[in-house]
This record gives sequence, C-alpha cells and structure tokens, in this order.
Amino acid sequence: MKTHEKSEFVVREYFKRIRSGDVQGSLNLFSDNGVVHEPFSKSKYLSGKSEIEPFLNSVVMANQGLDYGLKIEKDNQGDNTVVIADVIFRKENTIRCTITFQLENTKADKSVRTIKRMDIEFID
Repeated sequence: MKTHEKSEFVVREYFKRIRSGDVQGSLNLFSDNGVVHEPFSKSKYLSGKSEIEPFLNSVVMANQGLDYGLKIEKDNQGDNTVVIADVIFRKENTIRCTITFQLENTKADKSVRTIKRMDIEFID
C-alpha cells in the first residue's frame, strides 16, 4: 500500500472508530505527541494523548445519532502526508466541517501511519 493510501486509510479508520464509539481505538491512531486544533476548548490546542482523549470522548458523544458524509478532498504524498476531509453532519440541521489531518510514519515501524496533527474548522 502506498503512503497516501495508508494515510487515507487512517483517516477513514478514525471516522469509523468515532462512529462506533471506540474512543481508545481512535486515540491509538494518534502519535504520542499528536496535536488537535479545535474550536471548542479554551486552550489554543490539545497536545499529547492525555489531552486528546477527553476531546475524543466528547466527539463520540456528539456524533451519536448523527448521519454524516465524508469526502476526501486532497492528499499529498510525502513523509508527512496531509489528508483533507470534507464532512457534512446531518441531524436537524446540516453542518459542514473541514478536518485536516497531517500524518507521519511511526519511528518504530515506517509502514504504520499515525495522526500527527488534526485541525478542525466549521464552515458557515
């Protein structure tokens, strides 16, 4: 599997695990020093798995009962592949969100990709 295919697989796996309520499995997709930029918390960003885990708990709760479509818009090849996911959430209203994932190879196994950075932006 090529690097960009591995990266897209990780992104799709993230959404699959969130949808199934698997917080620990979702957290395992992040590198140990992963960073999440999201618009909900008071801090500028969440850094490391200990800060990301409570956020993922909230994401799982917020996604219960939601239907959403996922479209991968772009993926760049390279060591730090960027995958942009266009997500449309539907429940009572429709909310559009762009989530940008930056992925990297793990140091232990170059064939394994992890999420190094995730940026969440809601679009009006």
